[in-house]
Amino acid sequence: MIRTLITVVLASSLFGALLGVGGAYRVMSVNAWQVESETQSYERLRETALKQAVNPNAKAQIETTTHYFGVMDVKAAGAHDFYIKNVGSEDLILVVDRTTCSCTGIDITPTRVAPGRTARCHLKYSAEQAATGKFSQGGIVRTNDPEKREIYLGVEGVFTNPVVVQPGAVHFSRVPPGVSRTMTIRFYGFEDEPLELSSPAWENREHFDFHWEPVAVAESGSTDSNYLSLAKSVVEGTITLKPGLPVGSFQDWFQVKTNSPNQSSVNFLVSGQITSGNVSISGTGYNSATGILEFRSAAGSREIVIRFSGVSASSASVTIATVEPRWLRTNLSLPRDAGPTRSFSLTIEVPENAPTGNYGLSGDGQQAYVLLETNDETMPSVRIPLQFVVGR
Repeated sequence: MIRTLITVVLASSLFGALLGVGGAYRVMSVNAWQVESETQSYERLRETALKQAVNPNAKAQIETTTHYFGVMDVKAAGAHDFYIKNVGSEDLILVVDRTTCSCTGIDITPTRVAPGRTARCHLKYSAEQAATGKFSQGGIVRTNDPEKREIYLGVEGVFTNPVVVQPGAVHFSRVPPGVSRTMTIRFYGFEDEPLELSSPAWENREHFDFHWEPVAVAESGSTDSNYLSLAKSVVEGTITLKPGLPVGSFQDWFQVKTNSPNQSSVNFLVSGQITSGNVSISGTGYNSATGILEFRSAAGSREIVIRFSGVSASSASVTIATVEPRWLRTNLSLPRDAGPTRSFSLTIEVPENAPTGNYGLSGDGQQAYVLLETNDETMPSVRIPLQFVVGR
């Protein structure tokens, strides 16, 4: 009797265990996706979400997907938090798929969101790899919500310097000798304090005049499509080129002091050409559009021709007044008359033992030019700018 009872108990226990295992297996099979997600690493969760694994009971809810941050300095970085709530009855999985630029990044906490809970999506952005002007970047978050498989989170605004000058370079094109020309330039301030400028420092005071005057932002010529319309103050400047520069190209960098605590000065370029109908310059390496004589190799020579025409051409004379740098080798030929014109050949040579450096009209280069003097009252001097690099 006792043996029979023990046998019945053991059989019942074994049958119950089998039922328990079967029931557990069935439950795990039905909720396999959820159980698996609880034990996966972030990389496994990301892989699962990207493989189109969906859960119809996971529901993502977000109020806004774009943040406008306004105006920021180009050296600054910003961040904004987006919040995604799970309004479904099963866990919501959130993973970062990709960003539109390396200047943005997204951190999600937590990546697995329980029903009724909210995840924070921390979007960081900076202008380290972005140009000044309008900025619009973001990233894509993938979910297991079948109705919101992708959620784009973005930021928009403007990255700019505290003070911006437009245009950054002023060019006086083909100005005849003895003629005055005026150009306009504007300085835009993006700080609360109204922008103020000092007079620029420059060497050739006898050739340029500058005048600054504050103007209303609405009158500055900016449109809504241009980020400059977001400036809080504008100073308009007039640059007057006065007679007296020699025939040829010129280029000068000017610096203006500002009252901005974050940008104490602004640099801008003034360039142009003084041209004369009585003088023409030509030769290999001479760029008639810029008026610059360029050397393809560091060591070598170039020959250009200065040709005079007009009623006084037959009596024209030329002498070399200045050579910069002084170690350049120059030679000026005797005049050659051909009908109504007189020409001179000028040879300029960069010696093989020339000091290394960048020579020419670039902002960080050393000056290089040849200045000629003539006996023509309308154009008493002709300047030939040079551009070359000496390396080893």
